[in-house]
Amino acid sequence: MREKPWIAWAISGSCLAIAAFVLIRSNTGATPDSIERLSETVTIRCTETGEEWEMNRGQFEQMLLTTNGLIDPAQGIPSKFADGRPTGVLVNKGEWEETVNRINAMKRQYMD
Repeated sequence: MREKPWIAWAISGSCLAIAAFVLIRSNTGATPDSIERLSETVTIRCTETGEEWEMNRGQFEQMLLTTNGLIDPAQGIPSKFADGRPTGVLVNKGEWEETVNRINAMKRQYMD
């Protein structure tokens, strides 16, 4: 190492780059199917009555996944406030659209 210090610097730089990559990757948010994300609590709103309730994201997405066919973004999961009609959607519209698009893409893969 004393004769070729650049090797030590290269190894140190590589280790630093890997550590930075791991740190950045872990701070960019949970992936859609991570345990952290699926155990979050989300707020659902009935589009007919405006009533809201909270639910575990994993259970919410499971309900969407087990619904026959593709998810209609204008509908949602069965709402207890609308006599079981599929009117329950995420309050956050961006999250709702992302979730519907992701689940519909998964369903399309298995339909083919």
